[in-house]
Amino acid sequence: MRPPSPPAWPLLGHIPAFRRDVLGLLVRAVRDCGDTVRFQLGPRPVIVVNHPEAIAHVLKARAKNYDKDTRSTAFLRDICGESLLTANGEAWEQRRHLFQPAFHRGAVEGFAAIMREEAAALVGRWRGCREVAAGREMMAVTFRIVARTLFGADLPAETIARLEAPIGVVLAESFARLGSILGRKSRRFAQAMRQLDAAVDAVIADARPAGGSPNLLAMMKAAGFGEAALRREAITFLLAGHETSANALAWLLAFLARHPAEQSRCARDPGALARALQESLRLAPPIWIIERRAIGEDEIGGFSIPAGCSVAICLYTAHRHRDFWEE
Repeated sequence: MRPPSPPAWPLLGHIPAFRRDVLGLLVRAVRDCGDTVRFQLGPRPVIVVNHPEAIAHVLKARAKNYDKDTRSTAFLRDICGESLLTANGEAWEQRRHLFQPAFHRGAVEGFAAIMREEAAALVGRWRGCREVAAGREMMAVTFRIVARTLFGADLPAETIARLEAPIGVVLAESFARLGSILGRKSRRFAQAMRQLDAAVDAVIADARPAGGSPNLLAMMKAAGFGEAALRREAITFLLAGHETSANALAWLLAFLARHPAEQSRCARDPGALARALQESLRLAPPIWIIERRAIGEDEIGGFSIPAGCSVAICLYTAHRHRDFWEE
């Protein structure tokens, strides 16, 4: 049995609604159609699963039947090439084992001194300010932390500024291409990628020995990564390591700014801060949608999943599921 589907245009399917308000489309779809919904993006069917059991089925129980050979991954590959973020199977396993020492508990605990130093510097810059651009500031501070901890690079403000604009462009363009039929790269995308490559080359050139902590750049060089592969993995870790963290922190600040009493409670109680962060991640997940491809036929919630079909998980709607949260 095929999953239910919202009303759609002939030929275009749900592309107009996707481009106009994708989150609104998804919220209405799971409300009206249930936890398994079929969308048609031009000729491509996409099935969205929204219940935690279905999500666990795709990402855990039957994970070997769902790979990352998807359209969204192809667009990400235009940014970071074949990397830990986009690789499948054995290629992913090799990268995962190579990089794992950099994320052992002892190594991560060693990053704390850098995080405290950067946080103290940020507080010093903000002291006395009546207003701050929190999103931009979070992007800068998380980027510096990732560059220092994982690459041993202490970046000047100019380098960070040169990265901010192209990162925004390539991510926005990639998502826009996802909601199009042809998915062509624009000149703007190509120009932003040239700027991003040059800025990342500066990170690599500025890298220093990590002082006892595992250094991703040193690991990649020891493993024989060439210049292009170094750049692509560096882009992967810089994007994945700072952009999502920065967005999570910016949303946390935005939510707390609306609730001064909760903000004061968080300043006094680390437990309250942890709960506030969890709730912020629920309401505004930095990665709000995940896509996989069904390698073989499957069934989820009584609905058939054809081989080769895209299966999407929208964390934004799953985190608002009425069975688990009243509000």
